[in-house]
Amino acid sequence: MAKQDRRSSVQDVVYSTLRDSIIYLNLAPGTAISETEISLKFQVSRTPVREAFIHLSKEGLVEVIPQKETLVSLIDPARVEQEFFLRESLETAVLELFLQNNGERYFPELENLIVVQGEAIKNKSYIDFINYDDRFHGIFFEASLQHLSWDVLASMSGHYHRIRMLSILIAGIAGEKVNEHRKILAALKKGDPEKAKKMLYQHLHNLEAEKKLLQDKFPGYFASEKTKNKFDVDFGGFPLIQAGKGEIQDKKKKAEKN
Repeated sequence: MAKQDRRSSVQDVVYSTLRDSIIYLNLAPGTAISETEISLKFQVSRTPVREAFIHLSKEGLVEVIPQKETLVSLIDPARVEQEFFLRESLETAVLELFLQNNGERYFPELENLIVVQGEAIKNKSYIDFINYDDRFHGIFFEASLQHLSWDVLASMSGHYHRIRMLSILIAGIAGEKVNEHRKILAALKKGDPEKAKKMLYQHLHNLEAEKKLLQDKFPGYFASEKTKNKFDVDFGGFPLIQAGKGEIQDKKKKAEKN
């Protein structure tokens, strides 16, 4: 294996392992992590760890504070809303394509996923539950030949994924999600994409309604919506962007007189 290939492989392993730990909440929001600590755990140099941190930072999953520390990002409610919008828009669009592309052949697997999700609830296997949930929804994209859309969702929904993980820790919610899956599948079996879309809409929006409950129950995991960007710095001077041209000139004249 060439050095470049091996370096990429090591980076991929570090990145994917850290990402899984973050989105499955093994690394809780707000946890401090360091290049040195992670490189020792993986027995690799700091370079692939640093590159993994950069990648995770671009996804909004870690916050790198130069010369200080790296933190697992708090769940950002505003980011969750954007990721939710992406999920709803893409998944609603594929349901009709699912039926048009002979989605019926996936009905047995969808039925089985509902069964194993129920078993995961009984066994409190929450990660398995989420993985089965992802597969249930991912089938719609697979059957519709929209693999790119599913990949985009998977790579850009880290904050939304953590909300989903938290939600199933609340008694009763996981069972409700399984029942909602049954309703979506029943509508698809009847060849009724509009009813399936309605059921999907309710299914997804229930999580939106649960967000406030989760913020109250796990306040330390969420970023304040009022928190300013650390790099929002007021340098003073004239507000050239906000002010109109005439106002800028007036302020300049006043400054010159002083």
